[in-house]
Amino acid sequence: MTSHRSVLAVMAFTLLTSPSVHAEEPQALVQSTTADLNGDGKPEAISVKGYENNGDFDFVLTVGVSVHRMKVGSEVLGLSLLDLDSSDKFKEVAVHSGMTDTDNIAIVFRYDDRNLKPLGTVPALTEVKGNGIILSDSWRGFWNGRDKYVVDPKTQKLTLVPQEFYYVGQEATVRESFPITQTRSDKKPVAQLAVGSRIQVVAAARVPGSPHTAFAYLVKSSTGLMGWTTPEVLSAKTDGLPWAG
Repeated sequence: MTSHRSVLAVMAFTLLTSPSVHAEEPQALVQSTTADLNGDGKPEAISVKGYENNGDFDFVLTVGVSVHRMKVGSEVLGLSLLDLDSSDKFKEVAVHSGMTDTDNIAIVFRYDDRNLKPLGTVPALTEVKGNGIILSDSWRGFWNGRDKYVVDPKTQKLTLVPQEFYYVGQEATVRESFPITQTRSDKKPVAQLAVGSRIQVVAAARVPGSPHTAFAYLVKSSTGLMGWTTPEVLSAKTDGLPWAG
């Protein structure tokens, strides 16, 4: 039976040969447009109106005679159209909210038989190619994490496809020596990283039982050894990572 450590080694080799994740150029957003969303051959008038009341935000999305009102966490920027699944007759509309990399969201709706149905929320519409999949990037401190969403056939809701590991692919220089460990949960060192050496942060893994944004990081040393560390250590003891947000 292949050990977990061997699986990590194979995964790391594969990731090291992969290109870095880069977000695509954002779509041009509009406040209103027309399009045939339900495939009946007749274009619908589509518009979104955002409201702010003492720091609270919501919006009204109107498609034809159907109206949907929803609260959001930040300012509404506009809407865009997408074709989530080119094999069906529908096209979808997304309402975009958020002014920064960390609070961007897109709320996706389907217009079906004169009704607006929210399919769910994703951080961004990074890639939509009509194959039923949304690839969505979100900023994770110093890297873009890419998630995959699909529409669940039973619930007709956008569902996150879980990943045990996320590709990071960022490089840094060690400013202060620190160890990388054998696993995410222990302190047994694989190597002590030398001051001035170059490292690559290969992958991230969520920390079980911790907040959704908590990650441990798999690091490749300049000598080719692999081990784990924390974001706190990377922030305090390395230079060159593009921390922001």
